Amino acid sequence: MNTPSRNYFRILILGAAFLTLSLAPPPKPIIIKLATLAPVGSPWYDVLLDVVQEWQEVTDNRVQVKLYPGGVAGDEKDLITKMRLNHIQAAAMTATGISEVDKGIWGLSLPLMLQDYDQLDWLRAQIEEELVRRLEEAGFVVLAWADVGWVYWFSRQPIYTPEDLQKQRIFTWSSGPNVEGLWKSGGFHSVSIAATDVLPALQTGLIDALGTTPLVAATSQWFGIAKYMNPVKWSVMTGGIIITKQAWEQIPAELRPKLRTAIKNQQDRIMNEIRYMDDEAIRVMKEYGLQVLELSPEDRASWYNWLEPHLPKLRGLLTDTTMFDWVMELRKDLPPHKASTP
Repeated sequence: MNTPSRNYFRILILGAAFLTLSLAPPPKPIIIKLATLAPVGSPWYDVLLDVVQEWQEVTDNRVQVKLYPGGVAGDEKDLITKMRLNHIQAAAMTATGISEVDKGIWGLSLPLMLQDYDQLDWLRAQIEEELVRRLEEAGFVVLAWADVGWVYWFSRQPIYTPEDLQKQRIFTWSSGPNVEGLWKSGGFHSVSIAATDVLPALQTGLIDALGTTPLVAATSQWFGIAKYMNPVKWSVMTGGIIITKQAWEQIPAELRPKLRTAIKNQQDRIMNEIRYMDDEAIRVMKEYGLQVLELSPEDRASWYNWLEPHLPKLRGLLTDTTMFDWVMELRKDLPPHKASTP
């Protein structure tokens, strides 16, 4: 029999239970530390800032991202090491950093192979599934691919031909593929340093030339010293945003599609906007003293003639033998090149 007193105490107990639930602290947010070499104010930094904000919005701050830009967390090799140690959980990096996990990514950047973004998009579509699989097996999840731009040679003195480049001290990434010996075998003088040390190396004369993209040369102010640009597209620099598999799987499963959608929106922005900023960067740098060299047909041909006997040496060195052979076979079916000049 329910007496008034029993009903009263039942109401008190239920009320206390609801009060306890309402006062329970919210779940502790998941903190993702994301690092990059992209400097503050650069287009890539702006994209990452939007990703950070959107991730926090779509998860009601259940996932919070701390962004470490401008190389404050180290060079790209350092970032991979720190991800493996769980000091950071994610990074936006170039192929140089991703190749510390698997060298297959360099299959997209073999010298003088690709000449426009249609060709890059086609080739990446062919090998993307394999790249993603390899990285996941190594403990990393690809959140997005990104393009840094077309790599040209920037130098203190004009470089028209490979013979001119042989007279320069050229920058190679200390965290990149071990190709210093290859450069030396081709008669070049390479200097291996961290990307964060390029500007002081140019200022002190430690290096005279470097292969980089116009947007990076502009945002890093390297062109102020390396003021000559050879217009031959040496290669394309790609990259992506990756996260450790451990960190990704700690995020509740129902939130992951929202995070991927947010990333996809920014990836589309990179593909549709940032990848075409090189032309504007060249225009602006020319206003501040950059000189884009005019090459004769013979000068242009000299680069391809030089590369032909050296390209096989990249097999197993720049990228693994399986990927190299696959890409060289795929090269036969590349879409026709749409000619353009810087």
